[in-house]
Amino acid sequence: MHEVIYFDTPGFAEVSRFCLGMSGLEWKNTIVDWNGYLELKNKGELPWGFLPIIRTPEGTIAESNALLRYTGALAGLEPKDLYTRAKVDELVEVINGWRTAFTPTFSIEDLDEKIAAREALFVEGGKMDLAMKAISEVFEQSTTGWLANTESMSIADVKGFIDTFMLFSGQFDGITAGMLANYPSLIAFHEKMSNEPLVKNYYKDANEERWVFRPNAFEGVGTSQHI
Repeated sequence: MHEVIYFDTPGFAEVSRFCLGMSGLEWKNTIVDWNGYLELKNKGELPWGFLPIIRTPEGTIAESNALLRYTGALAGLEPKDLYTRAKVDELVEVINGWRTAFTPTFSIEDLDEKIAAREALFVEGGKMDLAMKAISEVFEQSTTGWLANTESMSIADVKGFIDTFMLFSGQFDGITAGMLANYPSLIAFHEKMSNEPLVKNYYKDANEERWVFRPNAFEGVGTSQHI
């Protein structure tokens, strides 16, 4: 059996949880708090000192993108053709790149300053604005409707869907769902992904923190109920 170990939040483990849910395999979702994390770390059970990890029948795997590729393969979301797989991996890395702009805001202690810094990332020409537009353009140019132009869903779509829309879940001060009004193609991508039967079924009973992954999550985006 495979066991994902992480905190309760979607965070870095959500893509792997999602893929395991798609795989049809039996798996365990183990939730830990900060003390549980420290206990694992002190016991030397975290290969690089961080969560998430996945315990597999062969051993433990760490690092979120490695977990995504592993669980994506289990779910049949990794293309067999090497070139196509490389193009999928290319997009995974590009999508992951927005973290380099967003992550430094977590170290800002003053709330007003933190909010201002994050809002600045989304103004026209800001680093997050450019990232959202880049993903939008990839979706717009796809002839198959999938981000890497694959014939079916790949881990690039999983990464794009979960990492992008998790941003607008309300858990990050200064980032509101209303900001998505500037990126209509992203909303179209969201509707495609969230209405896929397997995705829809996986998230239908998810907790409220994961509302952004459900169909029509951004219906009426820009109205007061989302800001």
